[in-house]
Amino acid sequence: MPVMKAYKVAAFTKADSGGSPTGVVLNTPEFPDEQLQFIADQIGLSHTAFVTEPTAESPLLRIRFFCPAGEILNCGHGTIAAHYARIKHFNLQGKQVLCQQAKNGIQQVEIVDQNNRVALFLKQDPIQFSTVDLATVLRLPEILGINQDELDGNLPVVMASPGSNRFLIGISSLSILNQMNPDFDQLKILCQQNHAIGCFAYYLDPLNPTADMTARMFAPVIGINEDVINGNSSGCLGAYLLQLSGQHSLEIRIRQGHLLHQEGMVHVKVKRTDGHFETFIGGEAKIIEEISLAIPF
Repeated sequence: MPVMKAYKVAAFTKADSGGSPTGVVLNTPEFPDEQLQFIADQIGLSHTAFVTEPTAESPLLRIRFFCPAGEILNCGHGTIAAHYARIKHFNLQGKQVLCQQAKNGIQQVEIVDQNNRVALFLKQDPIQFSTVDLATVLRLPEILGINQDELDGNLPVVMASPGSNRFLIGISSLSILNQMNPDFDQLKILCQQNHAIGCFAYYLDPLNPTADMTARMFAPVIGINEDVINGNSSGCLGAYLLQLSGQHSLEIRIRQGHLLHQEGMVHVKVKRTDGHFETFIGGEAKIIEEISLAIPF
């Protein structure tokens, strides 16, 4: 039976610990989708990135992402994990700027190697915002297991999309954020009704707005009740806060995964450019394990 090598990589680590465990398969064979899904299921993590290196016929690096419910358009922590695995596998060194062909378009990736520490940044696709109807705004807290007055009244609920919709919902205190216990069946239905993959709940300390933020991502639509760390949603939040502030640029760090014993950090850099937001999400990573998979095809 053929054997395939794969990596388990923690993306968006904090001080070399925590982070979002992500599967990475390099030099992906030309397998059909159902076989890629089988491999992702065998790796057994929330997301798996499949990477195909550039060739003369296809000069762009190609990357695809699978989660338990199937393929998704793009993935922040999957991108960070995949390129960190490439750095280690191919012994790549120095600063690089490259492009990858993802499911929903071409994306820019920056690799910064300074003082023997590697940071990776994904330039997000343009982020679109839309309003959320009142009935949904009233329903969300109930589904999340909190009261309406426990939302942050200064930060209206909004839908954000860098390719896939997700709710952004501000919570009034860190303790309320940590105590949330969503009804995932109902959240999945509400998200499907709104064509969203999930809900990104966050806390911004009004007394110390420059401090690191804390967030949780609930994504039952893609088969992940609570994502350890969600980079794309972090970038959406950065762009949303910049939109509200009226400033030209903003940098924030968002702590996630603390309740899942995988605390990590996403660094978000966003600025206004030609009438839209240019957003980078990034951080550090580490290889957890190199594994061998028996492939029955």
